[in-house]
Amino acid sequence: MSRRAALLGLLIALVLFATPAAAQTPASSALVDQAGQAYDQSRYGDAAQLYRRAAESGGEGPELRYDLGNCYLKAGDLGRAILEYRRALASEPSLVAAQKNLALARSLLPARVAPYQPSPWEAAIARIPVRGLQWLVIVLALVANAGLALVILLASGRGRRAAAVLLVGAAVCAGLACTALLYAKTVLPSHRPAVVLRSAPVHAAPEAQGAPLATLPAGSEVILAARAGDRVLVLWGEGRGWTEASAVEAP
Repeated sequence: MSRRAALLGLLIALVLFATPAAAQTPASSALVDQAGQAYDQSRYGDAAQLYRRAAESGGEGPELRYDLGNCYLKAGDLGRAILEYRRALASEPSLVAAQKNLALARSLLPARVAPYQPSPWEAAIARIPVRGLQWLVIVLALVANAGLALVILLASGRGRRAAAVLLVGAAVCAGLACTALLYAKTVLPSHRPAVVLRSAPVHAAPEAQGAPLATLPAGSEVILAARAGDRVLVLWGEGRGWTEASAVEAP
C-alpha cells in the first residue's frame, strides 16, 4: 500500500512540475519564430510586437528580453532597449551579450542624467538584512531594560552612574536602530530602478504647476520613489521631482 502511495505521489509531482512548461512552450515558441523572421527582414517594429506577445503567452525569459531589446536598439528606441536589456540582466546577470548591448545603447544616448547615488546612511541600511536590524533592536532594548533595573536597584555611587550611562546609551542606540528598521521596511522597498522612455519634464509637486524643474532625457536611468495617481516621484543624480507615470517604467 505504501509503495502505491509513493508511486502516486511521484506521478503527481511529475505532472505538477511538467505541466507549466508544456502549457507555455507552444504558443510562445511560434511567436518567437515569427518574431525572428520579422527581425531578419528588418521589420523591427513587428518583431518587437511579436516578442511582447510571446512574453505575454508565457515565454518570459532573459533571452526573449534580450531579443526584444535588440529590436528596440535597431529601431532607435534607446530607452526601451535599455529597459529590456536591464530586464534580461535582472533574471540572468551573467548574460554577456545583454551586458555588451546595454553598454552600447547607453553610449548611443545623446544625453542622460547622472544616476541616483544613495546617501551613506541609505547605503549602510541597505547592506544590513532586515532580520539583523530586528535582532539589533531587541538586543538594545534588553540592554536598556537591564540598565534601568540596575539604576533602580543599585545605591548611589559609581555603579549606579555606570548603569545610567548604559541605560541612556542603549536607549539612544535602540532609537536609531528602530529608525533604521522603519526606513528599511517602508522606504527602501519603494525605491525601484526605472528607465525614462521619453523626454519627461519633472516638477516639484505632483500637480505639475509652473515651470518644470528639469527635463529628463529618454534613456535616463532613475529611481521610482513614490506614486500619486498618474504621477510618480523620481530620483536622479542631481535631484528629484514628479513626472508622468507613463514616461518611466521599471525593469
